[in-house]
Amino acid sequence: MFPDVDIEIYYATGDMLGENSEPLVCRLEDGVVYDDGLSMVMLHGDPLIRRVTEIIDRVVEGGIYNLWISQYIEYARNRKMSVIHPHDEYYSFNLYHMQPAFYLLLMGWGLSALSFMGEMLYNRVLSKRK
Repeated sequence: MFPDVDIEIYYATGDMLGENSEPLVCRLEDGVVYDDGLSMVMLHGDPLIRRVTEIIDRVVEGGIYNLWISQYIEYARNRKMSVIHPHDEYYSFNLYHMQPAFYLLLMGWGLSALSFMGEMLYNRVLSKRK
């Protein structure tokens, strides 16, 4: 059994999807499985237990926890993208990957403009000598 958060991350990164984008695991119909793996030990009768419970309730009710989960899913989705992929998979190729080519293009245009200006000046100087 997987917690719902882990399943969402697996679906977002494509790890638990089949060839036709069908889910590879079955969901429970009657409940939500949630195990964060985080725990905090407090002694029975601790004076801070009420305040800690109140803070946890406010974080969950305010949507901050859902924001953290969505940011974590987005991080997991972006972390999976890398330059090395098998040729049979889809790869997101964007302008960031083309940045060195654009820099080389800009450098070529600059060199050609300098070369053109040098030829023009050279021709004007030689034409005055003759």
